Amino acid sequence: MSSRKGIGAVALIVALVVVLAGAFLLYRSRQSGPEATKTAPGTATGPSGLRTAPPFSLPDTNGNIYSSAQLSGKPAVINFFATWCPPCKAEIPGFVEVYNKHRSKGFELVGISLDSDSRKSMPGFLMSNKIGYRILFGDLAVSRAYGGVSSIPTTFFVGKDGEIKNVHVGYMDKDAFDKEVRKLL
Repeated sequence: MSSRKGIGAVALIVALVVVLAGAFLLYRSRQSGPEATKTAPGTATGPSGLRTAPPFSLPDTNGNIYSSAQLSGKPAVINFFATWCPPCKAEIPGFVEVYNKHRSKGFELVGISLDSDSRKSMPGFLMSNKIGYRILFGDLAVSRAYGGVSSIPTTFFVGKDGEIKNVHVGYMDKDAFDKEVRKLL
């Protein structure tokens, strides 16, 4: 009988730890809303004080190398995400809609996947989410170059001049995303 009580106590402690961890993560995600990352126009910096978007060359889903130099002179958004991340997946439909709305104006949207094992599953993920914008496979070097992206999703809004205009950490709804993109156009 006493071993059952011991197992029950351990299960209760584990459940309590899981609930507390979930509550903490929920609290933290609510703290990363639009108000948490608002900056004055033209004064945004990346997580470690970056003003100019760092260059990168990364493989796309077809294995071709894509260089950030291709974004030169264009309004662009660089979104760090992962396929397993619920807020990342939740913001994709709005991103797709806003991208389709503004791409004829030269707007570029680049998703950088920080998944470690998604290369095989990425084509299905792109199709099921109707993603028409470019998806690249990121690495530790590009994450560090952008100030050590430590939370996902993290979205960088880059002006035609290559300067980071705003950074948003956490989920971003379609209307807030569209508003930031229109500032770049």
